[in-house]
Amino acid sequence: MIQQGFNAISSGARGQFGKQVVVYYRYGKQIIAKAPRKRPGRGTHGQERTKACFREGAHWSAKVRKSAQLHAVYKQGLYGGLNVHNLAIADFLQAPVIHGVEIGDSGIVVTATDNFKVASVTVRVYNRNGQLVESGKAAPEDRDAWRYVPGKQHLDGCRIVVSAKDLPGNEAVKEMVIAGESVVYPPAVDVAADGDVVVAATTVRLRL
Repeated sequence: MIQQGFNAISSGARGQFGKQVVVYYRYGKQIIAKAPRKRPGRGTHGQERTKACFREGAHWSAKVRKSAQLHAVYKQGLYGGLNVHNLAIADFLQAPVIHGVEIGDSGIVVTATDNFKVASVTVRVYNRNGQLVESGKAAPEDRDAWRYVPGKQHLDGCRIVVSAKDLPGNEAVKEMVIAGESVVYPPAVDVAADGDVVVAATTVRLRL
């Protein structure tokens, strides 16, 4: 791909030439790229899956550009050569990541990031019998940290389930069991011991 700011011969020209090159402009720069070619027949399973993901991402992008509120949110995150369309698609294709969950006297602090924006963090607390004790939305503290203050004072033996979602609805889930009495929890995911706390592997769900 060739980028030019000015060319005395082709300046101002755009479109496809000889089915070999495509000329277009972005942010004031002339870009000359190889003309796209349609692949004959169906691709591999992975290729078809990728195309399906991008189609769904394009649908999300169309929804964003039709919504004044969503369009304004994505526009604030633009940088470099990005536009709202390709930023919305990139956001659709990547789920948030939960980096850590800290439980202390001031509440439950969740650290989560996304390639664009974490829209919400939810905390659910289950007792040793697997019953939901309480749940609620965590409040954002800064760009990456969210805090939830549980009403339950004693969390020993409880299972904490944290989920982080982005704007398209992709979700990451992390589970922790607080050390307490010897109890058996309903199996959710494979867990591994980490000191006095049992931490479950993070689950990621892409909204496709």
